[in-house]
Amino acid sequence: MFTVLADGRPADIGGPKQRLLLAHLLCRANCVVSVKELLDALWGDAPPRTALKNLQVYVSKLRRVFGERLCHAGNGYRLSLGPAECDLLRFEALARQGRQLLRGADTEAAADLLGQAIGLWQRPLAEFADDPSLAAELGRRQELFLVVLEDWAELAVAAGDHQQALDRLGDHVRPHALRERLGAAWIRSLAAAGRVREALAHYEHVRRTLADELGVDPGPELSLVYRQLLDGAAAPASWAGGHTPGNQLPRDVPDFVGRRAEAGQVLAHLTSPHGLDVVLVSGPVGSGKTAFAVHVAHLLRDTFPDGQVLVDLADGDGTAIPAERVLAELLDLSGQDPGPQPLGRWRRWIARRKLLIVLDNATHEDVVRAVLPGSGASAVIVAGSTWLSGLESVLRVPLPPLGDAESRELLGRVVGSSRVLADRDAVRRILDGCERSPLAIRIAAAKLATLRHLALGEFADRLTDQRRVLDELAVGGLTLRDRLTRWYRGLSDQHRAACHRIAQLPPPPFGHGGIAAALAGLSTSEDLLLESLLEANVLTAPDAEVVACEASYDMPAAVYWLLRETAERAAPEQAATVVPFPRPGLIHFDAAGSP
Repeated sequence: MFTVLADGRPADIGGPKQRLLLAHLLCRANCVVSVKELLDALWGDAPPRTALKNLQVYVSKLRRVFGERLCHAGNGYRLSLGPAECDLLRFEALARQGRQLLRGADTEAAADLLGQAIGLWQRPLAEFADDPSLAAELGRRQELFLVVLEDWAELAVAAGDHQQALDRLGDHVRPHALRERLGAAWIRSLAAAGRVREALAHYEHVRRTLADELGVDPGPELSLVYRQLLDGAAAPASWAGGHTPGNQLPRDVPDFVGRRAEAGQVLAHLTSPHGLDVVLVSGPVGSGKTAFAVHVAHLLRDTFPDGQVLVDLADGDGTAIPAERVLAELLDLSGQDPGPQPLGRWRRWIARRKLLIVLDNATHEDVVRAVLPGSGASAVIVAGSTWLSGLESVLRVPLPPLGDAESRELLGRVVGSSRVLADRDAVRRILDGCERSPLAIRIAAAKLATLRHLALGEFADRLTDQRRVLDELAVGGLTLRDRLTRWYRGLSDQHRAACHRIAQLPPPPFGHGGIAAALAGLSTSEDLLLESLLEANVLTAPDAEVVACEASYDMPAAVYWLLRETAERAAPEQAATVVPFPRPGLIHFDAAGSP
């Protein structure tokens, strides 16, 4: 039962209806709650004739406690409170500040604020737990608490505060067995305290709960913790003395969602003694390759005790960096001067260590091949839009668009689940406009989270016109157009020329005949050029077994419109002109390449 203190003493806040009224005003503190909403909350579909008068009486009595903080505003009432006056608001403020610090990688300060937030937590308004009018508000705050608890627990475990983690998590892990982050932190803390048998028992409890309630296996992180338990619970000591780079990865975004199967595949290979030590993650631009590689690399931090590093193989404008510069950067990370024979020095150094290297924006096989370890226990995750099919003995992991559930979850984690649930049709249209691309969804979500006044339906209407998507998907310094432009600049001259031709076709999907006609007359035969575009993920094609007649090829709509703009700027006199042909999707080009 919640309590209001006035001058340090409990105040009289009335009977059940008046307390329920106060609960609604507290949940929407500093916002106007309309009279209609309050009448519905207090009496539902059967209000008495005196409902409005009763409401006014309840408000009047509460004003004796809250004074001018409770006032009539617009068509409702507002209770104005600050974080210092309300434990619930104080909790939310600390949680928000702590998570902001965590996103900025200030882990020590983040752990302190998140710990303070957890210390304040009491199940809010528990006496109204079964009241449907408060279910959404109370559910949102319970979810926030669990996320904050997970964030804090991971920081505590990483800092070695295992006993404190055990003390704080004990009341929550079994009731919330489906929360795998919570379970992983609990198991790590038990193992660090020497309670390995209990850690294994809790893993089995979580595994059975996931199977019984959701029909799924534990995700990648929990599976990795389990394998480490079986291997002896503690990560091995560093293989070699001297300089090691430590963890230099970018932050792992807390709201990363999906890709469970792909992450499990990578973890299984890189932690198995018989697995491949090079993984290549590929997919179309915007499919979340870098975020996925960084996420998996963070999960593997205990497996590679000498460090985890990310090396970008492209300059800021998207052009590829030569192998000599990449080797110089790696030698600098290893604490060595480039000097003579940099490749030999790099391979001798890495052979004596267990390091995880992420090579991002990879486009050239020779650069990747030059920096791969020649021997030893290190591993490499390569992320890029091209398949680099010439690399031998590589596990290739494709990243398709997110599924519907994953897309909704990503949007909801950023903009708020209640806002997403309130307008499912608009959410579906937003995701259609983003084509289930993680990059596009993340930009759209960041924009909606910033522009709280923007209705989901209105934003969905804007995305209906695919030509506007490039302009709409922009917020702060994060813009889809800039990301796609960087990708375009990284293409070869031949691929850019091919893209200019393809951009003159009607929007995707493209028929095989149309693609062949568009590519005719370039320096390479149409078939070979088409294969290289598929290799680079500029185009995607269905599996051979699902092609019933003529093959078709696809391309993200946002990419298509960027290429069309670029082609028109490059050759305005050849601006895209679609010539109707008896065969759909076919455009005729003469020897000069003009339509």
